[in-house]
Amino acid sequence: MKIHLPYSKQSINAEDIAAVTEVLKTPLITRGPQTEAFEKEFAEYCGAQYAVAFSNASTGLAAAYFAAGVRPGDKIFSTPNTFVASAGAAVQQGAQPIFIDIDFSTGNVDIDQLLYNCNRPTSRGKFILAPVHFAGLPVDMEALDQQLSNPDTLIVEDAAHALGTTYPRGGPRVGSCRWSQMTVFSFHPVKNITTGEGGMVTTNSEEYLHALRLFRNNGIERDPVYLEGTTSPWYYEVHALTSNYHMTEMQAALGRSQLKRLDQFLDKKRKWMKSYRERLQGHPAIALLSDAYDAHTGFHLCVAHIDFEKLGIGRQELMLKLREIGIGTQVHYIPLYRHPCFKQMCGDLTEYFPQMEKHYAQALSLPLFYDMEEGDVGFVVENLKA
Repeated sequence: MKIHLPYSKQSINAEDIAAVTEVLKTPLITRGPQTEAFEKEFAEYCGAQYAVAFSNASTGLAAAYFAAGVRPGDKIFSTPNTFVASAGAAVQQGAQPIFIDIDFSTGNVDIDQLLYNCNRPTSRGKFILAPVHFAGLPVDMEALDQQLSNPDTLIVEDAAHALGTTYPRGGPRVGSCRWSQMTVFSFHPVKNITTGEGGMVTTNSEEYLHALRLFRNNGIERDPVYLEGTTSPWYYEVHALTSNYHMTEMQAALGRSQLKRLDQFLDKKRKWMKSYRERLQGHPAIALLSDAYDAHTGFHLCVAHIDFEKLGIGRQELMLKLREIGIGTQVHYIPLYRHPCFKQMCGDLTEYFPQMEKHYAQALSLPLFYDMEEGDVGFVVENLKA
């Protein structure tokens, strides 16, 4: 049967289509004025000084680690409950991955464990912290920042799930970089807004801004301030070997159109999350992530913890049964340390991650997207319970 309720999907309207079509009529369709406008509007929304658009969020993470000066011998601290690029983009630049167990109630990194590990003195290399705002739930960056004591620590927030999320205690939006050097966002179709593929990095530093732009454009430098040779109309210098990671004008036009609807998207998803909570409340074997941050969260995923042993059904069997009636689900995530490439680097780490292992054993992402209709949540929950 066709999946009519996937775990997530994009919402495209006539205005989005018109915005993209209009750009196709212009002379410049690679990175240009639409991209610059999108960057400006995005930075303003997040409350940051600068934003740099990329072809995707994985590239954005690589650019952020490049700007942070990641070198062999540095250490990247992150959660295993995330997509590979969160840590992998730094490992590609020579960093050593160090995974920290999670808080089972939120799916986010355990801040106390993170602080314990990164505040220990080190004789070599700097520390890069990559907290991930899982499912849109905010990591308490203010608490993390206040308790950091290692002066060689830089923070790159992975906010691929968290566009529109605000920090606890009435804080600013995620992406403001108040307690980090850079924040990375994703515009993949399942995220809170989409450009098809695409990513954005926000920062308040001119130094990082320059490095991010350099990384995006093959390491090419044209600014006379940074050139070693004499300036000429045709002249440029390659200052780093990177690649071409530009966002196109069509993507940027779609992103600008989608950004106008973001608050509508988030309001609707909060409505569906509230309905899920009400319908699943008190179930002996099914629970959602903590509701403590609901007022602050720009929800990307609806993650349920299901005690499959108690229910006497396996996750695969349940997913297939739901699929038969048109309900799509997904698992977020396979722990990073379980993947062969990280096992080769780090060995078998499963015994050190009891909360991550418990989460992985029980996690199932249920349908959550803007274009769901009244009654869809009830349909999912009724069949899930059955």
